[in-house]
Amino acid sequence: MVVEKNCVMNAVDASALAGAQELIYSPSNSINKSREYITKNGIDAEDVNIELLDSNTRLRVTASKKVSFFLARVLGFEGSTVSSTASAVVLPVSGVSGARPFAIEDQELVFGETYELKKGGGSGTSGNYGPVELGGNGARVYFNNIVNGYDGRLFVGDTIQTEPGNMSGPTEEGVETLILNCNHCPSCTSEDFEPNCSRVITVVIVDSLNVSGRSTVEIVGFASFFLEGVAGSGNQSIVTGKFVRAVTSGESSETQTDYGLYGVKLMQ
Repeated sequence: MVVEKNCVMNAVDASALAGAQELIYSPSNSINKSREYITKNGIDAEDVNIELLDSNTRLRVTASKKVSFFLARVLGFEGSTVSSTASAVVLPVSGVSGARPFAIEDQELVFGETYELKKGGGSGTSGNYGPVELGGNGARVYFNNIVNGYDGRLFVGDTIQTEPGNMSGPTEEGVETLILNCNHCPSCTSEDFEPNCSRVITVVIVDSLNVSGRSTVEIVGFASFFLEGVAGSGNQSIVTGKFVRAVTSGESSETQTDYGLYGVKLMQ
């Protein structure tokens, strides 16, 4: 009974987490995904109940399984039923890894709108055009962070340094690499993309970019953008992306301002 109870608990947990990751994209598909996971874990579909709660931000899975006894049948006990319930919720993230070295100022963002993640030469503020220093300065570190994402962890409330200078070469090469790395068929778009697409990037939201030279700014949140491209010749190098909803692995919080990037949290 203990072994079977643990199996059901694990299946319910996995099902809730899998389904919740689909909530921001398609609530109806989240139920299908949740049911798919739990049946693969040996639970009959007829013994599962899946509910969407809290305006489709929470998914609850309840499952049961009949357990037939073996030795206890000698004493007249044929079997019993074990059950388990788990909920998973999507919440705004307050900490992430893999952020790209671009920042935008805190503002009300509109889904589907295009934003400049990096400005062109002459349009920045006192030498700052949008890039930030993550794990070190210089063009090599900056390029690596564009292509691979910063391997450290960032949290709301952290302070980081801006990365002044236009750095058009590594910007153009890095962004074009990410766009070319999208090999999904059909090709991803801002309206329909694979969650792991290289064109979907996480950037930091900071309190202000109205600073001079290499300066300290504070992280107030994180957001995801679908890279549209890099435009402009010479020192222009303007990077644009469309603001999208996305799910990532990371710390989440009920009190964090919602910038459209979410983490999934298991709640028993």
